[in-house]
Amino acid sequence: MFADTISPTSFSASLGVGESVTIRKTVVVEAAGPSAATIDAHFLIDTSGSMGSVINNAKTAAGDILNALSAFGDLASSVGVYSERALAGDAVRSGLTTTSATTISAINAVTLGDPDFGGDYPESGDTAVDLATNNLAWRAGSNRFMFVLSDASMKGTDEATVIASLAAKDVTVIGLQFGGNCFSGEPGECSLTQSIAALGGTTFAGGTSPASLVSAITAGITSGFANYGKVTVDDLGGGLPEIDVSTVCVSADIGACVGADAIGKYDRSIDRTFEYDVTFTRLAAGDKAFTTFALVDGGIVARESDRFTTGKVPEPGSLAMVGLALAGLAAARRRRA
Repeated sequence: MFADTISPTSFSASLGVGESVTIRKTVVVEAAGPSAATIDAHFLIDTSGSMGSVINNAKTAAGDILNALSAFGDLASSVGVYSERALAGDAVRSGLTTTSATTISAINAVTLGDPDFGGDYPESGDTAVDLATNNLAWRAGSNRFMFVLSDASMKGTDEATVIASLAAKDVTVIGLQFGGNCFSGEPGECSLTQSIAALGGTTFAGGTSPASLVSAITAGITSGFANYGKVTVDDLGGGLPEIDVSTVCVSADIGACVGADAIGKYDRSIDRTFEYDVTFTRLAAGDKAFTTFALVDGGIVARESDRFTTGKVPEPGSLAMVGLALAGLAAARRRRA
C-alpha cells in the first residue's frame, strides 16, 4: 500500500478524435510519509585482477541487495562492469528491467578479467559511473541508485563532470568496499570510500548485511520526502500517441498554484491536500489504458488508472453518469522516487 493518495483511483471514458474531457483529481500528501518507492538500481562491479579473491563475494552482495530491494517497491535493475578500461557497453552490460531474474543472470555472468585484468591501481570507476549515469534509460519519477562494488579507488573522467552527471540524472552513488586495500588514485584518495565520498556518496563495507544497507537506503528515501516544494499530476507521456494529458493546479494546501504545479515550502507535519483539473484529449483513434501519477518534487508518490475507448465524449447532461461510475472508488496509495 502507498501512504500518499490520488483520487479518483480510476477514470474511463469514450472520446472521439479531437474531443476532450476534464476531471478533478485530488492529491493528499500524508503526514505519515511514503511507505514504498519506484526504485532504479544499477550494479557496477569492478572485475580487475585484484578482485580475484572477492569477486564472488561482490556478486553475492549485489544479488542479496537486489532481492532485498525487490520487497520494498517497484524495482528496475541493471548491471555493468569496469576495470582499467571503461566503455559504455561495459558500464551498461544489461539495461534496466523489472524482471529481477534477468538482472541476477547478468550478475552471475560477470567474470573476473572481463573487460580486462586491470594492471595497476586505481581502476576507471569514475568513467564507468559517468557512462552508466548518462546511458541508462532511467524511469521517470524513480529513485535512482548506483552501487559500485570494488576493492580500489577510482580514476578516469574528472570528478566535477561525474558529479554534474549524477546531479542532472538525480542519481545517488553508493560504494561497497571489498578488502582493506588502499591504492593511490585521485589526489588525496587511496580507497573506494574516498572516491565515492568525492562524488557525494556513501560507502559501506562489503560485508554489510543487505538488510542493514537497504534499511539505510530506505531511511534516506523517506527523509528525502520530509520537506518538498512541488506537487503535480502527470501521465509522464503514458497516454501518447492516442491521448494527450494536460494539468492545471486549482488549489493548494498552502503556497500557490502555478500552471500545472502547486508550489510552496511544504512539510509532512500534517496531511496536505492539492486539487487539479486534468484534461484528456484524444489525438488518435484506438483504445488506450495508462497510468496517471501524483508527483512530489518529481518523484512518484501515488498512481491511478485511466482507460479510453474511441467514441463520443459525454454530453453535459450525461456527466452525472460519469460521476456514478467514479463513486465508491478507494484512494490509490503510492510514494516516491
